[in-house]
Amino acid sequence: MMRSRHFEITYCLNESRRLFVQPDSHMTDEDAWYYACLHSGVGLLYGEENVEDDHARLLDHAKKAGLTDVRWEELP
Repeated sequence: MMRSRHFEITYCLNESRRLFVQPDSHMTDEDAWYYACLHSGVGLLYGEENVEDDHARLLDHAKKAGLTDVRWEELP
């Protein structure tokens, strides 16, 4: 079983800085953008067929909604 770790994710939504802690077994930049979309209420895109471009479409969707500057770091 993988141990749960905690990650601090920060982002800007319409130039307002936001922060939250996300438990997970690992984190990547793509994961952080995914979680930031959920946390901010921007939401996700569904029904898309070309999964190879999912992250690019997620970034485009997020940025059009005012979500930018997603960063993360593991907490001790």
